[in-house]
Amino acid sequence: MTSMIYAAFASALEGPNGRVVQIVHPRVTFLAANNDGRAALLAHLTLRPDQVVQDGKGFTVKTQRNGTERFVRISSADPGLSLMFLKLVEFVLERTAQAQHVDDEANLLVQAVDEFRRFTQRKPGRLSEDAIRGLVAELQLLLELQAGDGGRTWGVFHAWGGPFGAAHDFEFLKGKAIEVKSAHHPPSEVRISSPAQTTPSSDGLDLLVLPLERVSPALDPDIRFVDLVRDVGALAAARGDDVVEVWDSALNALGLDLNDDYYAQWCFARGEWLRFAVTDGFPGISADDIPTGVVKVTYSLRLDALSEFALSYSDLEVIL
Repeated sequence: MTSMIYAAFASALEGPNGRVVQIVHPRVTFLAANNDGRAALLAHLTLRPDQVVQDGKGFTVKTQRNGTERFVRISSADPGLSLMFLKLVEFVLERTAQAQHVDDEANLLVQAVDEFRRFTQRKPGRLSEDAIRGLVAELQLLLELQAGDGGRTWGVFHAWGGPFGAAHDFEFLKGKAIEVKSAHHPPSEVRISSPAQTTPSSDGLDLLVLPLERVSPALDPDIRFVDLVRDVGALAAARGDDVVEVWDSALNALGLDLNDDYYAQWCFARGEWLRFAVTDGFPGISADDIPTGVVKVTYSLRLDALSEFALSYSDLEVIL
């Protein structure tokens, strides 16, 4: 979906003010629009009078409820096409695709925008150990994906959707996705927080697992959480304002405050990456099998049951 969204907005912004390009979606008519040089998402649907979509950091919302033109327009506050706005669009399209009835479409759009707004404006707080371990794996992969090629930084940061509730932790413009997990050492199982994380994709989906074991800060650990976060922050700063904006928004969405001494204690010994291709036959729960009314499904996968899907991490390639 990522490449399709990017292409639609790029085409709209290349044209005159008011140009629109349709985005393929299973439920709602969505249009990428050029709103006076700013990217805008038009959703052709009708909100009830009591449904309000609020502005958020980096975007504004206009609703038209009367006449033949009934729509919601979400416009970027910045000229051109920002990474954060693309994240918002991806989030809205993914959530509204889950609608089972026409009445669900407007509800899911309102909920998606509100949830994204809260993601990017959440007040700082302490992350749990599980959240820290998962973030360590994502940040470590982020560094490794762009290592040795500074030109890849924009694309890697653009692909990173974990802090913003994206379907997968990394979703690249050319379509490939990566779901990242951490596991205790020796690795035996990983937690899957939604069926979409292990649903095969025609564009390619990998599950990467980084074994991590917590160790004392005095033992010269492989990874110090605070240092890792600062390294990624320095990488963002070196790339420029557009990437810094995404990085700062990610920290806000995570509720991460490095000035809190709590985070200095988190240090890890790391193992080698495990890589699995999520293809047909991969163990998981299909979204089609979830009964109506069930809104959240989580489960664990035994890694020793995935041997037929194992691939070499050293052969991992992504096209930005």
